[in-house]
Amino acid sequence: MLLHLWNHNDDFLGIVGFSQGSRLAHILSILHHITHGKAFHGLEFVIHVSGYGDCPLPENLVTYRTEQWGVRTDNIETTILSIPSMHIMGERDTLIPLESSMALMQFYDTAHIAVDVAQYLPFLRHVDEQQRIPPPSTARTNLTTLDETHTHLIQQPDEEHAQIQIEEVVALSLIFPINRIYQHPLQYSILLQPQHDGNPDEEEEERLWPPKPISLGIQYPPNYPDVSPTIRLIHDMNYHEFSMQQSEALMTVLRRAMEEEGGMPCVMGMVYAAREFFEGGGWIVANTTTTTTTTMGCWSERECLAVPVDDRVEGVEGMAVNTTGSTGLRPCSVKRIAECNEQGLEIAYGMLGRTHSDDVGLVNGEKTTNETSVGKGGSWKYTIGLVGKPSAGKSTFFNAATAFARQRGGGGGAGGGAGVNRDGNSDSDTILDGAAMAPHPFTTIDPNVGFCLVPAPAGSCPEDDEGSMDVLVNNRLVLGSTHGRDSKGRRMISLCLKDVAGLVPGAYQGRGKGNKFLDDLTDADVLVHVVDASGLSDAEGNKVASDERTSETNHPINDLAWVRNELVEWVFFNIASKWDNVVRRGRDKLVGMFSGYKQSQSFVLDVFAAVENYIKEKEGRDRIFDNLKLWDEGDLHRLVSAFLGMRFPMALALNKCDLPTSKQYINDIQAQLPIHGAHVGIGLSAHEEMKFMRHYIGITKKECTNRTIDNCSIPNGVWDCLQAAMSIRAPVLVFPVNDMLTYEPLPGMTNYSTRDASLPNRGMISCLTHAGGCAPSHWDADKQIYAPSITKTETKPALRDVLLLKPGSTVNDVFEGLKWIGALQGEFVRAEGASSIGDKPKLVSKWDVVGKQNRILRIMTTKRRTWQNK
Repeated sequence: MLLHLWNHNDDFLGIVGFSQGSRLAHILSILHHITHGKAFHGLEFVIHVSGYGDCPLPENLVTYRTEQWGVRTDNIETTILSIPSMHIMGERDTLIPLESSMALMQFYDTAHIAVDVAQYLPFLRHVDEQQRIPPPSTARTNLTTLDETHTHLIQQPDEEHAQIQIEEVVALSLIFPINRIYQHPLQYSILLQPQHDGNPDEEEEERLWPPKPISLGIQYPPNYPDVSPTIRLIHDMNYHEFSMQQSEALMTVLRRAMEEEGGMPCVMGMVYAAREFFEGGGWIVANTTTTTTTTMGCWSERECLAVPVDDRVEGVEGMAVNTTGSTGLRPCSVKRIAECNEQGLEIAYGMLGRTHSDDVGLVNGEKTTNETSVGKGGSWKYTIGLVGKPSAGKSTFFNAATAFARQRGGGGGAGGGAGVNRDGNSDSDTILDGAAMAPHPFTTIDPNVGFCLVPAPAGSCPEDDEGSMDVLVNNRLVLGSTHGRDSKGRRMISLCLKDVAGLVPGAYQGRGKGNKFLDDLTDADVLVHVVDASGLSDAEGNKVASDERTSETNHPINDLAWVRNELVEWVFFNIASKWDNVVRRGRDKLVGMFSGYKQSQSFVLDVFAAVENYIKEKEGRDRIFDNLKLWDEGDLHRLVSAFLGMRFPMALALNKCDLPTSKQYINDIQAQLPIHGAHVGIGLSAHEEMKFMRHYIGITKKECTNRTIDNCSIPNGVWDCLQAAMSIRAPVLVFPVNDMLTYEPLPGMTNYSTRDASLPNRGMISCLTHAGGCAPSHWDADKQIYAPSITKTETKPALRDVLLLKPGSTVNDVFEGLKWIGALQGEFVRAEGASSIGDKPKLVSKWDVVGKQNRILRIMTTKRRTWQNK
């Protein structure tokens, strides 16, 4: 019957058999061979799945037809078949032992071993090209030298491929909970569904996933990544829970992600492509056959979810935008979304200007405070976040800014970080080897956190005023500084610097572990976007080919657009995914969701008020937050854009300025500022400036006598960039003193200026002084320690200490801050303040807002503790 069916159909080229079917396929192959191709004419290959060859052939194998063909069958049991064959077997196969499957291979001189159906296609391609693999002798020799674990079944990778494979598994294990196996062939599985903490708000998201866990199984062939890995889906769902259509749709997405990498490690891309498939509703759509749909080539929720045609809205150049089925927001065109994003930035630019610290306080005894700045004060533990694509130089920038000292873990609050003990040695919580650096993406996984020195914003300190230094000299006063000064005489302020892993396009959807990296940024008050200004890398951080380096697609200004887009879409989708709940609960729910990004409710309300006033003026729509059900995607994008413009204003570190291709790109970007939420751009070479820091860490003046700065630069570029970032969202600087004539520091501040964790360590001080700056006032250069007493001069350092406060802070906030660090005791009695050195002090109220006009403060107290009053 089979022979009749074969002879009457010219489409058959091969036979695939499983278990007993494999045994039958082997018999048919024997008939084809011993009849010299007359039986099953045109048979080109055979595939055996769980086949076995350790049993005798059937006695009735010799048929009348073989007798008619004149075939000799006396040596049929030992016949070696020349037909190409592929053998699929498994070590965990309890029914067909591995030895039985290998026994079948003995009968084929071109036997090829596979471990998964994904290797069918390469095998068939080889057959089609008449490439017979492996040689007959090799196949049989390997079978006779197998050890108990059968590791010689698969060809071993060479040293280069083996190292690449191991490095990818190590990198993946830092992101995903996988079991690492360093025995080739490497094989492991990754759970596709992200792990959650059981938040009730995530119930809707969980419905996008199958009812049971599903994992991606991976096995590397010897020459991976030159060729694709073997992949399979691992789950225990039946066809009703996860159908064949759904499985094939997911496999299509995985293959596409695999192909896009083009000979590069591709597992991470496949995992995030799978997550986008599920979170975009792909597996639900794949099981639906009754709805007319339009797809856009992938499975991301925003762009590519199959959408009923009637629900689509035409945008720019016919592009469609849809979120009707997933967010509850009214859809709108791409053009409107882009316009609303720009409007949000316009609103934020205006707000940043109004809340500058110089515009807040008392002028001629009268309050001139802006309503958006009052009542939100207090000490500011200022944090700068580093963002950018992989390999742009963020970790190098971090090391140059912190002198290779970073805090363990992800804290960054007061009392931790790259500080020093009283003897000047590094704290036990300090890692002196700095942030990890390498010329490939995702070197940084967990955020690096440490203290860095930043020059105070221009004009924010009393010594910046014209003629102030003359007053100090005339009065024989020595200007002090808790954290030192740079070569330009600028006061250095200690801030927390946080370097998160590189962002890649699609980070807001979780690609590249992007959601975690974005969450890591919520501690930041302002961002420094480290840009590879050379144009020599793509959006993923990979080097571009030489023939692509002049392409406009690689212009660094494009990085500004998509990085800001990641931030906007991150917040947008977090809120839009729960929009039905927001509409039901109203404005308060929306305020609460924005407050979740570590901002006070008053800050959020300021943004809401600014957006509401803007819409009323521009569009004539009043009380928009009372009509949330009428909002479209553009409205929410505008609000998110305005919020982020205030929440995360950006400065650009235009890195790698020493490369020939950078100069024109830097000029292009600087000429277009502000753009995409970035206000200022500083050209620098983080690598060269880091070399300076590395050169002088721990070097004393005596040791430096015969050393020179070769091929490296003083870190002025890094310092200038950090200063520019802090100036965008400037804190109020207040200088507490004990005397308004000598400006000597408060006695209670001595401990803060000699033992606080934010003080620069010995390595940073060495770099600071060798760059032409000054060490902190209490640093004893001879003993290399912080000394409470000043030994070189009897004059106490004037204006030594500075406090960072939020705009809108009051004198009482300063008082409470000084009490918190132990500088003052008792209850508030009165205070006097001045703007500049030499000014006559004036009495100030406890509730006066502090600013430039009263930044030098002397606060008098009862010097009694609260419990004594009781």
